[in-house]
Amino acid sequence: MCKLILGRDTRKKSKNTLQINYGPNANRNYVSTHTVGILNRIAKEANVNSLTITSTLRSPEDQVRAMYNNLQRQGVKRQKQLYGSAGDQVIDLYAKAKLKGLSADEIKAKMLEKIMGIGPSKVSKHCGDPNVLNVIDIAPSTIVNKRSFINAVSGSQEVSKFLQPPTDPAYHLEIPQQ
Repeated sequence: MCKLILGRDTRKKSKNTLQINYGPNANRNYVSTHTVGILNRIAKEANVNSLTITSTLRSPEDQVRAMYNNLQRQGVKRQKQLYGSAGDQVIDLYAKAKLKGLSADEIKAKMLEKIMGIGPSKVSKHCGDPNVLNVIDIAPSTIVNKRSFINAVSGSQEVSKFLQPPTDPAYHLEIPQQ
């Protein structure tokens, strides 16, 4: 209930300030102020006070790390649902190398060679130009109001692509830059 005393609103003001944390594989320098503004609007709508960005722009080596780890954890079939034809070529190479019994380092080296041959930005938007498109992953474990967050992101005209579990292990947002 709101009380007015001497014409003043005594309701506690909601701070609604989003705290953005960054995981070890996320570089805050690649998250634009435009993207932060969009995240703030989404968070306010979803009543989310904090989140952790786990991935931003990736080097080809970082892309190998991410793909290899996800392939190990989730398998080829799940990862093929995530990537387009260029990424699928890297995944197919991984699967063949595993069948041959190659070591993790040998597989990663082959994956890197394949990514470089195809073109990193064709394999993953995480490897593209952040001045054109910010690509971020957010840890679902850091979102308190998951359903509200998903609805807010899905309803945002400013997010061009949104992936979520179980398709992607993270909340994956692609935000065009202006």
